[in-house]
Amino acid sequence: MSFGCKLAGDYIHCGIQSPVAGPINAPRDQISNSMAIPRQRIHLPPAAWRSAPGAVLRGNMSEGPAITEFENAFAAFIGVPDAVTVPSGRAGLRFLFEGLNLEPGAEVICSAFGYPIVPFLVKSLGFDLKFADCEMQTLGMDPAALDAAISERTAAVIVTHLYGIPCQIRELAEITKARGALLIEDCAHCYGASVDSRKAGAFGDAAYFSFETSKVINTMGGGMVTVRDAALGERVRNAGSAEPQKGIAWLLKRLLKTSFEATVTNPLVFNLGIYQALRLAPRGSADDDRFASGYHGDEVSMTGKMGRYTNYQSRLGLQQMEHASVRNARRTLNAERLIGKLRDHIHFQEPAGPDVSANYMLVTALVPKLQEVCDQLLRSGVDTKHHYMRDCSGMFETGGTFPNAARAEREVLHLPAHPEMSLAQIDAAASKIEAVISTLGLSGQGQAHKE
Repeated sequence: MSFGCKLAGDYIHCGIQSPVAGPINAPRDQISNSMAIPRQRIHLPPAAWRSAPGAVLRGNMSEGPAITEFENAFAAFIGVPDAVTVPSGRAGLRFLFEGLNLEPGAEVICSAFGYPIVPFLVKSLGFDLKFADCEMQTLGMDPAALDAAISERTAAVIVTHLYGIPCQIRELAEITKARGALLIEDCAHCYGASVDSRKAGAFGDAAYFSFETSKVINTMGGGMVTVRDAALGERVRNAGSAEPQKGIAWLLKRLLKTSFEATVTNPLVFNLGIYQALRLAPRGSADDDRFASGYHGDEVSMTGKMGRYTNYQSRLGLQQMEHASVRNARRTLNAERLIGKLRDHIHFQEPAGPDVSANYMLVTALVPKLQEVCDQLLRSGVDTKHHYMRDCSGMFETGGTFPNAARAEREVLHLPAHPEMSLAQIDAAASKIEAVISTLGLSGQGQAHKE
């Protein structure tokens, strides 16, 4: 399969050119093999600045037909009856719980390894929080752990598809259904991923997605909730409609913020400024992950995550849905190339079976001596990200030990394989990673972790 890329608006798009085998054209980006590679690329959505004045002048920035069009297109793509735009992924989870009308004190089970906002919201809404450990292949909730944890008191289970790889959702759905509990899918990372051709977000009673700047669909904030029950969908829609409208000040702030993130992750700017600062900055604790694109593992606030989703954002989302599958294909190509070259040396998070299709939003490895690996990779010109997700059980007094979640927090490392990288750049990064792993005496961990 051959890919070619062209500049389109504010994006670099990679298009499938031919079904026959052959060389893959490098994306037209400014990363050379000798330059440092940023951990990720943030882009302005196509025509974000160009369409903003028109939306304001026409008076349809906040309200308009694009909202319904986006919701209908999204529901059809996922394969569910209804989809509802929401202020953010976390707002969508809150609206879901408020719309489900669960009894106060009802038990809700979350994965011990995940984003802390999820258990934080469960506790803040008055539910009884319980954790189930993750498994080490997909890093999602372990079906065996859920089977042991679920009880007649369990009202809902929240499962997370981490970093673009679906969890073992079929098994988890079977267990949840058998015990009469509701199943909610956290799909913030997993737009477009599927299991046996069924999209992530189509297995549970409801799901929520995120459209923040680092996600597959980036509308500079916001999210989507998908539901099977029409009444629940209407309650979520009413909750979103009750939020205050966003104005010109919000729009300008989001454009400037996203433009800044796009600038600092541009390869030229990154190499001239950010990379030099990263190399010279004193290394802090193992929890210190500088320039982490605005996301922090202990960020549990709703500040800046509310406000009515806009017609302007919906237009951006509709445009990106047209190209998301092509960008996911390039990201998958890069990810599988990197993993294939390093699989014998490092343990990677990978799909649970051949019928699972991932979007590889973040290529994720598990490495001992995490901070040493990060520091040496940075000196070698490979920027990485860690401590994005946490062992949430340590933040809440729920009892129990979750060794896999604890290990995942210690060892998870995200490696660059974004769709703007050419295969030559992927190969160069793989060589540098292999050299660092070998220098630290960690080579062979891939095989060791599989046994």
